[in-house]
Amino acid sequence: MKFYITTPIYYVNDTPHIGHAYTTIAADVIARFKRMFGYNVFFLTGTDEHGKKIEKAAQEKGMSPKELADITHQRFKELWKVLNISYDKFIRTTDPEHEQAVREFWQKIKGSIYKSKYKGWYCIPCETFVSQTQAEDNCPTCGRKLEFLEEDSYFLSVSKYKEEVRKYLEQDIVKPDFRKNEVINAIDDLQDISISRPRSRVMWGIPVPGDENFVIYVWFDALINYISAVGYPNKMEFWPADIHIVGKDIIKFHAIIWPIMLMAAGIELPKKIFAHGWWKVKGQKMSKSLKNVVDPFELAKVFGEDTIRFFLLREIPFGNDGDFSEELIIRRYESDLAKDTGNLFLRISKLAQNNFPGGVRRIQAPKFQDINIEALLDDWIAKMNDLDFFNALNILFQIISYANKYADIKAPWKLLRAGNNEEAEKVIYDLAYLIKIIIFMLLPFCPTISKTVAERFGIKIQNAKGENEMKKMILENYEIFKISSTGVLFPKIEG
Repeated sequence: MKFYITTPIYYVNDTPHIGHAYTTIAADVIARFKRMFGYNVFFLTGTDEHGKKIEKAAQEKGMSPKELADITHQRFKELWKVLNISYDKFIRTTDPEHEQAVREFWQKIKGSIYKSKYKGWYCIPCETFVSQTQAEDNCPTCGRKLEFLEEDSYFLSVSKYKEEVRKYLEQDIVKPDFRKNEVINAIDDLQDISISRPRSRVMWGIPVPGDENFVIYVWFDALINYISAVGYPNKMEFWPADIHIVGKDIIKFHAIIWPIMLMAAGIELPKKIFAHGWWKVKGQKMSKSLKNVVDPFELAKVFGEDTIRFFLLREIPFGNDGDFSEELIIRRYESDLAKDTGNLFLRISKLAQNNFPGGVRRIQAPKFQDINIEALLDDWIAKMNDLDFFNALNILFQIISYANKYADIKAPWKLLRAGNNEEAEKVIYDLAYLIKIIIFMLLPFCPTISKTVAERFGIKIQNAKGENEMKKMILENYEIFKISSTGVLFPKIEG
């Protein structure tokens, strides 16, 4: 019942943006979901603090790379607090334990490393060499200008691992499915990988063991964080990773280079690698030069963290690109959260508090027509396990929509006015039961609001010991719901 999930580690050359938030929220939702079902979860995130990009950014700010990293990594921690991210470890690649693990890993695979000369194109922002077939004027990944370099380097020999990594990737490792062929096809063009940089060009990095004239390539260094964080070179309790969540632009590093590194070291491979798409603004990738970078701190101030978490995973299927705008957030907020969800919670809690202050009794077990709650719950669990947040939330909103229609049709307020209190109590109990199920399904996405509503409805939220126990807990009929008003959970946004 162990579960290990990771985000990429984020560069500290600049402050966090909505893309960083997107990846980390998705990982947090899965971590919370797995904990609910009794898994011993290890959720890793952190910052990537070496390399030319960091060195250059620090120079521009008139400080050392370590000073820049010390400041910027705190902004990520602050944002994760704002967004209610429940990570278990925040790793920095300047942590002494990580740097030692990288040196040990290098020594472990030194039989697959050789020294030679590199000649070709290089992208500083991406910290990567670009093959002649891909290189025109600009980097195929980020679109920036390339530099032509000729320098000595240490290389990782990959030829003997190419077929092994191909077989690995054919086992349904890469998700979504449409990324699989893209990654497998890239194996054919794979050359030996440069895994060092000369200190004459890049000063900021971990020195190559036995050769102080070179530092270890930042990607080689960074990928090792996934095992250094769980104890490498000693016993690694949580390895292998169950899911690496990454952006689509770095899928090849994670699905090809990282497995080859692990094969060379004789270490078990990750079970799944999920590459999500990008949030764009008016069809363009966010960039400082276009001044279209979305600040998640400011969004959270306006909308609250639960709304940001909800919107990013509700608006588009996880894996696809999306077009970001505040108008879309407002639309989702007002329709899905304030109207459909918040209004349901508020009107039922008010009815219960005003008319049944001692609690809403289970006079009879709830029975619903035209909906199979248990089947929907099973489907929701399957979608969550597949990281299909979009359809998991669609299932949740089927139940929310049904609950609102049930309330409108049964109209317990009319029954109360007519003096039919017992029938009204039955209806309110049924609706409280549906709200209990909604709360459990909403909890990984909107933990703050869910816990507030759970408290007001007397719903017990605790982690289970497996799927069957969790399902039983969700579907359980309480003897009584002791309900107090939730108040307005999603107030009107001004301006």
